[in-house]
Amino acid sequence: MEQDLERWKRFKDGDAAVFEDMIRGEFRALFEYGSRFVHDRDTLNDCIHDLFASLWDRRHFLVDTDKIRPYLLKSLRNRLLKEIERTNPLTPFEAWHENLDAEEGIENRLISTETDERRKRQIGTVLHSLTPRQREIIHLKFFENLSHEQIAGVLDISRPAVANLLSQALRLFRDKWQTILPSLLMILIG
Repeated sequence: MEQDLERWKRFKDGDAAVFEDMIRGEFRALFEYGSRFVHDRDTLNDCIHDLFASLWDRRHFLVDTDKIRPYLLKSLRNRLLKEIERTNPLTPFEAWHENLDAEEGIENRLISTETDERRKRQIGTVLHSLTPRQREIIHLKFFENLSHEQIAGVLDISRPAVANLLSQALRLFRDKWQTILPSLLMILIG
């Protein structure tokens, strides 16, 4: 945390090398997270670049932070939601979010460690049973390694709400997996 605070202060003081390192270090995480909201790579790249350009231009007015990645994730999320609203003014975000195929990033990362094609399909089925919000919170917790407090900040919800949502998502995943596992074993044995 102190390291992030020091890097942030140096960035705010105009240290271009620190800013460049921040871009290099955070771009991939931002891109993976943003791909949950926007499927067009060019639009997503533009939003990330605009985010960093805006940060550089407004660096003197930014508040201090000792958690750079959650700060950037929240900033990108807000920027993407505005972009979605701008390009689809007639589609409310919640309706769009329900139709979002957001599980692709999480699914690919979970499945890539598995070698059995049947197991991959079963994991995909379980992930598809989660709501987009549950998939998002799993991504932030397990792939971005954010704390409950940091997730609450990114999603603009309370810390207890994060704990509840994460608990529900994990319980649902476990319950679905336990339902599917016996049938998977029967297929493998048979």
